[in-house]
Amino acid sequence: MMRSLMRWGLLLTLIATVASGCRTAGESTALKEVQRVHAGALDVVLLSASGALNQGKDSFVLEFRSADGQLVDVGTVNVNATMAMAGMGPMLGESTVNPTSTKGRYEVASNLNMAGSWRFTVEWNGPAGKGSTSLAGTVS
Repeated sequence: MMRSLMRWGLLLTLIATVASGCRTAGESTALKEVQRVHAGALDVVLLSASGALNQGKDSFVLEFRSADGQLVDVGTVNVNATMAMAGMGPMLGESTVNPTSTKGRYEVASNLNMAGSWRFTVEWNGPAGKGSTSLAGTVS
């Protein structure tokens, strides 16, 4: 009887642990809006988990939204990051854009080597047409 209760207890603990892990894996991290710009018929929204952009290797999310707030698939997205440097050419940041499983949402892996004011030029080409816009972000 005691062994049976211990097995049930172990089984219930295992089920609770697995269920907890599944729930955590399925939930997306809440993203905070860093900046939003209007570009033609779209809003381009820059989001991050912390609400800020960080120096060095980091990631953030770009969303493309219609006037009614719906996500819009814009196809291929490119991001170029530059920082103005007094007396010399701009510093260039690295960025790689990948679409997520949610149409209209793109993850950007970046490497911005210096804190300060950066300009992000965002270009897209796809089902929603071709377009571009610029966002300014402070990297800390």
